[in-house]
Amino acid sequence: MEKGEGRLSRREALKDLGVLAGVASLGLGSAQSVTVRPRLSPAVNVRDFGARGDGKTDDTAAFERAIAAAHAGGTAVFVPRASYLLTRPLVVENVSLAGPAPGVWCADTDTLPILLPQHRDAPCVVLRAGGGLQAMAIRYDWQKEPETGPPAVVVSGVGAYLTQVKIQYPWDGILADGVSNIGRLNVENVFVVAPRNIGMRVTGTWDVPTIRNVEIWNLGPVPRPLEKGIGFDLGKNDMLRMSDCFVFAMHTGYLLRDRIPGVAIEGGTWGALTGCSSDFCHVGIEVKGEHTVSVTGGCYWSHFWGVRVEGERARVRLTGAEVKSNGAPCVETIQAEQVVVQGCSLLRPMDTFSAPAVHLRGGHTTVSGCHLLSTTEGVRIERDVSSALIAGNTIQAEPAVVNLAPAGAAVQTWGNLLLRAR
Repeated sequence: MEKGEGRLSRREALKDLGVLAGVASLGLGSAQSVTVRPRLSPAVNVRDFGARGDGKTDDTAAFERAIAAAHAGGTAVFVPRASYLLTRPLVVENVSLAGPAPGVWCADTDTLPILLPQHRDAPCVVLRAGGGLQAMAIRYDWQKEPETGPPAVVVSGVGAYLTQVKIQYPWDGILADGVSNIGRLNVENVFVVAPRNIGMRVTGTWDVPTIRNVEIWNLGPVPRPLEKGIGFDLGKNDMLRMSDCFVFAMHTGYLLRDRIPGVAIEGGTWGALTGCSSDFCHVGIEVKGEHTVSVTGGCYWSHFWGVRVEGERARVRLTGAEVKSNGAPCVETIQAEQVVVQGCSLLRPMDTFSAPAVHLRGGHTTVSGCHLLSTTEGVRIERDVSSALIAGNTIQAEPAVVNLAPAGAAVQTWGNLLLRAR
């Protein structure tokens, strides 16, 4: 169609954009093979807005100016390697704070730019919708063991993300605000060192949150005792995808609860934990309330309970995992709509404690295709269970099964291979 008809031809439109000359010089022939893309704005550098990065000067205002400029220009804030002192929260929405990519696992490098929050009444960073934190470290310097404190990062909007982030010595590491929908949350390659209270709390994700390769370790100059502390605190989540995460030396590795004190949002988690693990915790996984969760693979080694389920409408499937406990059962069902344990190693090898490998106190539980080892009872079935099926297992314990359920109860044990206890 020609100009005179009120519309530009494709060739004329490309010519007006200055594209045809470039096409001809490249010898591409037809202009139709060219895609015109807008030029992206470069990231703004926080140093250009007055940040000193000497660990002594208050750089908060410089970060705020850089974030505002990046938001207006549709770009990111680049943070060079240095130490930046902050005295109030940085609010990040639809932009990201990004340091230089470390090239290695963030736990193994001290070359990340470091945020040094001096305030103790609010988070270091608030991630609203579309806000991101990438290749950064947040470090707290407690002069004495705190009795309370703020989270390092609060998430309060849809589509927030963190990647290649190290958080050292916080009261809480990463927390959902408990009132907002934080769906599509994406957290990966994050290392939280010695949180005093909670490593990461995720609740209010109405759409497919992804948590991958997040490690929470109770290390540091003032290790916190095992009597308190939660690695992952999981509340209301829809289609949670959690994989390759690890918790070391917290009281509870993974706590799923549908009512979290002080949090407005209530409800359970629906989703999967794949290849996750915990070590040196009091409890590996505890499910309290209405949750539907599949746990596949991984190792859960605990001082006391490996996996503990208490919820009338809880549905838990544990497949292909190694669960090792010392002073309490590897698996304990108190209440549950359904617990299925299949193809797992359930090991309780310490003879200084007396507890079965599997303890069924209530609810509905199936244990099949597993290897059970205990210095005392293999499976103990209490009288209040709703149903229990123990079938096709290898049980290395004496006695192998103690069944206290009344006659006629929905309990079956068959096809188990009984081996001599150690």
